[in-house]
Amino acid sequence: MATLQSRLIDLRESKNMSQAELARRMQVDGSIISKIESGARKVSSEELAKLASIYEVTTDYLLGINKTPAWATEKQVTDLKDWLDDPDAMDGFSFGGTDLTEDEKAKLKMSMTQIFWDRLELDRMPMPDTKYMRKNGDDK
Repeated sequence: MATLQSRLIDLRESKNMSQAELARRMQVDGSIISKIESGARKVSSEELAKLASIYEVTTDYLLGINKTPAWATEKQVTDLKDWLDDPDAMDGFSFGGTDLTEDEKAKLKMSMTQIFWDRLELDRMPMPDTKYMRKNGDDK
C-alpha cells in the first residue's frame, strides 16, 4: 500500500520536479520537503492542500483514501476529479424531499467513485469466448 510519503515522491518525480523546486512553489524551506518525504515530519493540513493543488490531485488521493486504480488514464481521473471537486456538484440532491447532509453528500461521492471504477474495471476485462457458452434453453 502506498504511503503519503511514497505518493508525494512519485508525484514530484512524475512532474520532473526537484525538492528545491517544490519547496519554492510551496513557499517553505527546502529541508521541509526532504523531512516530509522521509516521514521525519508530518504534513500540516495547509501543506497537504498546497501539495494537492500543485500536483492537481485530491487530498484524498494523497492520503490514500480514494483508491484510484493504477490503470486509470489521466483523462478518466481528471473527469472524475472535476466532478468530485465541484463544490456545487451535489447541490439539489435530496432523498424523500429532504436535502442531503454534508456527510451524506460525502458518502454519495465516495459511492459514485467506487461505481465508476468498478464499471471501468469490468470494461477492461476480456469477454469469455461465446462458443463455449450455452444458449437459452440448451440443457446439454
